[in-house]
Order: sequence, then C-alpha cells, then structure tokens
Amino acid sequence: YIDASQIGITDGIGGMIIDLISNHLVNLSSKVIKPFVMFVDEVHRYTKGVNNEGFTFYTGLNSIAREGRKKGIFLFLTTQNPNDVDKVLLGQVGTLLVHRLTSPDELKSIQNHLSENQINQVKKLNTGEAVLTSINLLKDIYIKVDKCNRLHHNDTPSLFNH
Repeated sequence: YIDASQIGITDGIGGMIIDLISNHLVNLSSKVIKPFVMFVDEVHRYTKGVNNEGFTFYTGLNSIAREGRKKGIFLFLTTQNPNDVDKVLLGQVGTLLVHRLTSPDELKSIQNHLSENQINQVKKLNTGEAVLTSINLLKDIYIKVDKCNRLHHNDTPSLFNH
C-alpha cells in the first residue's frame, strides 16, 4: 500500500507514481522478482493521460499487462467504467468480474468478453451480482455475493433504517 497523501492526491500524481513503479518492475530481471499481484483501484484514473501533443503518457500498466506475466507480475484492476480504461490495457485483460453496466459505451468496451445474451444480463444485475468471464473458463459464471453482517465504519449515509 502506497500512501501518497503527503505529495498530493491528484490523478496526475497517482498516474506518475503507478507509471514509475510499473516501468521499474518491467525493467527488473525476472530473477529478482518473486511472483506477486499488483492491485490498482480506480485504474481509469491512471491509464489515460494526454500531453500537449495528444499522446498518452501513462504506459507502465500497459507494459506490465504485456510483459509482466512472464516475470510473475500479475494485475488486479478495478474501475467503475471500463470505457475509461486505455483500450490497449483492456485488450490485455483475460479475466473480468463484471457488475451491472448500463451505458452503451461501457457495454461496448467489454463486448469482446461477453456474448450478446450475457451483455443483456449485465444490464439487469442487482447489488452483489456479477458475471465472471475468463479466457481460462469453459463457461462464464454468474456470481451472487450475500451482504455480510459485519459493521462497516464509514461516513456513507444510509437511506435505510437498520
């Protein structure tokens, strides 16, 4: 876990940190890396940056997606809008856990991972429901996660009485 709160919390700073770490890891010898999973939450914030000439400059995660597996570096990425993730990076993803998506642009971004029937199901998923699709599965899996009884301490107001 990297706490960057002391240097700022903008997407640009986060993108720079992830890009530096990713490029450093890809350039390491596979002999010095023990296999691990790199978790990046809200990945869409760190994969699309455009400089003055219109070029994307965050390339580190794309490099890991393309070259990392052979070195034992694996990615676990989350986003609420797959349409905002760089298309090169999304094209390297082999496994998706898809929750409800309703926007045509969002659905189009994952259309190569799901059948037309499954895309229609994704539009209707409820809270706690998802579809797991993978190039490693013979058949996609419908998942339903029951809400746990654990008390969550957060500042999110509830619309329901407990």
